[in-house]
Amino acid sequence: MNKGAAHLLARVPLLIPALGCCLGILCAGAGWTLPWLALPALGMLVSAVAGRWMVTAGCVGWALLWGVHYDRLQRQSDGEDWIHANGRTRVEVEGTVLSLRDRGGFLPRAVFRISASERNPWSLHHTLVAVRDLPNEVKPGDVLLLRGQTFFPSAARNPAEFDGMNWLRSHGLAGEIRADTHEIVARPRMGLRLHRLAWDLRTELRARIVSGLGEEEAGAILIRGLVLGDRSEGADYYGAFRKSGTMHIFAVSGLHVGLVGALAWILMRFFRVPQRWGLWAVFAIMWGYVFVTGLRPPAVRAVFMASVFLVGFAVRRQPSLANSLLASLPAVLLMDSHQLAQVGFQLSYVVVGMIILVAPFFSRCLQAVTEGDPFLPHALYTRGQQWNLALRKYVVGLLVVSLAAWLGSMPLIGYHFGIVTPAAVFASMLLVPLVFLILSVALVGVVIGLVAEPLQTGANRGNALLAEGAYRIAEKVTEIPGSHFELQGRGGWTRGMLVFDLWGGDAAIYVGAGEGVLIDGGAQDQFRRMVKPALKDAGAVPQSMVLTHPETGHAGGLVLALPHYGPRQLLLPVEQAASPAFRELVQGADESGCRVHLGKAGRRYPLGDGAELEVLRVADREHGSRADDRCMVMRLHWRGWRILITGDAGFDTEKEMLESGVDLSCDLWVMGRHRSDYSGIMEFVQAVDPAVIVAAEDRYPLSERVPERWAEAVRGAGITLWRQGETGAVMVEFRDGELELRSFRNPSKRMILRK
Repeated sequence: MNKGAAHLLARVPLLIPALGCCLGILCAGAGWTLPWLALPALGMLVSAVAGRWMVTAGCVGWALLWGVHYDRLQRQSDGEDWIHANGRTRVEVEGTVLSLRDRGGFLPRAVFRISASERNPWSLHHTLVAVRDLPNEVKPGDVLLLRGQTFFPSAARNPAEFDGMNWLRSHGLAGEIRADTHEIVARPRMGLRLHRLAWDLRTELRARIVSGLGEEEAGAILIRGLVLGDRSEGADYYGAFRKSGTMHIFAVSGLHVGLVGALAWILMRFFRVPQRWGLWAVFAIMWGYVFVTGLRPPAVRAVFMASVFLVGFAVRRQPSLANSLLASLPAVLLMDSHQLAQVGFQLSYVVVGMIILVAPFFSRCLQAVTEGDPFLPHALYTRGQQWNLALRKYVVGLLVVSLAAWLGSMPLIGYHFGIVTPAAVFASMLLVPLVFLILSVALVGVVIGLVAEPLQTGANRGNALLAEGAYRIAEKVTEIPGSHFELQGRGGWTRGMLVFDLWGGDAAIYVGAGEGVLIDGGAQDQFRRMVKPALKDAGAVPQSMVLTHPETGHAGGLVLALPHYGPRQLLLPVEQAASPAFRELVQGADESGCRVHLGKAGRRYPLGDGAELEVLRVADREHGSRADDRCMVMRLHWRGWRILITGDAGFDTEKEMLESGVDLSCDLWVMGRHRSDYSGIMEFVQAVDPAVIVAAEDRYPLSERVPERWAEAVRGAGITLWRQGETGAVMVEFRDGELELRSFRNPSKRMILRK
């Protein structure tokens, strides 16, 4: 064991300093305070006396990164306190734009560093925040005076929902500022002029690589993604690459830097540049590519590693790929220690590390394929034999690297993204050479375009065909049986019933009876971000849909769900409504052949698996001039349990139903919030007499909160109240004689009802 460890450290001496840096960040994140620094200090002393200089370096890295990361966490915490204290109030801050994203997508556009200015509290100096919706005129390095609202996203409230709070914290951001107005008060300082120049060059390159193509053409969208990592548009195209396990070709990282380096080396050999000067030229070209693509962290990581490796060649030292990888790690973490917790960072180092570890083994296993005839000297090979041998070596090299990269990335991708893609090895062997060709045509075309622009336009059109070909290959790969497996159930819920926790009074409920029923779909944005990911995570494809209320916050998501799931039937509360989302839903159902039913009070609609949906009340006309009362009230019967779903019903609806004498009793009541009226009058609560109420609740506005006096009255009546502001989505599992409720936001909160 000791000999093995000594041999490993002799081959990869930078392993200990790299591990020390990671340990320092983990200790700071765990809250280890100043006394814990005695450990690295003692380690430094002992190892220095013993002459173990790499161990000493590891202890130095531990102490240094602990201090750096701890300071960053403190600034982030102070910023969070300020964000929470000023939540949704108008603020004014001055700071500098550090980096920008392409417009589009759901992530914040800019990283903004609050300056040491008289306008800003002292505790906020150098704090990083995210900013949305900045116009194109703003560039990295600009000093802005922002006026807007502070915002800090809550943790994920539904299964499979993107966790905005975790994303902000893992990127070192204290929160968001949603700017209403901005004012450029100064131009970039010296330290950020390079970032500004990089952004300007990226903007120019973005336009040139698709010159002559339509902005919305598939080829243009794919070229921007493949060359620049720009995924702000064309989300529909990326599903095939995700399922084929080749989304990495859209990240400007090690693959792209390596391909650009390979292209540069080919050009050096073609122009017969001396090897030593050629290496320095390759070095410069790779850094140039990283620069013009915007100095993205994954690309910077990759070019650091490649630079260390190439410098070894240039100074005529035997380079080590493993040492080159580890040498880049301290520099990268010093620039941004938060990267250690980011998926991209982990994938970069784990994948390259796995290639270093296992690729030689696979190469030895396939050595017979890459060797020629042992009894025939290579000097006697015919040209055909030489090409045949070179092709075999190339294909085996692709296979070995693709297989090693897949083995390294599979656990992380499965854990973070919920998919396993066995076809990724084969797909990468096809697409990586094609990406190399697309990159080459794009970059060489830009150079040619500086002299003859029509030639660049022609090259771009040809490149668009190559990019579209890459998309078709990815599509075909996903059609292969067993090409990919979606990991289901990571959200922690079974396919019983899921009451989504949406904002703004919008609603969505999934019931797993029969072939699955989706009751309302939220607004369109909520369907994309919350409802659809949760159903995908559970492998649910609802074949029945129900609309309780003809309003955008209920019907909008169903408009998108209709073509996505292709349901057989749709139950509507009204025949006509002024809502554009309602009209679009009805039109979509007619065009898709989905059978439409109009809800009728007193009628039961079978769902399958013995479940029935009983309509208790339908309002085809508004009562009391309140649109929220134009809703359908239903009761779900399943496995001996009764669940009342009242949607946005308010005072008028509840009074009407009480006066009608209809039986309202149930075991579980799922209630929404009336936006302009009172929901849950106590006479109605007593008539319903549930064991549990699941009440929709949002922090903002006040009308969407559960009134405290009402909550106390409900508890006083012996009813258990689950407020979704506290529980998040509520997962309900149906069993014969038993009903279990679980909170998504608070997994320890459970309740079991028994007959």
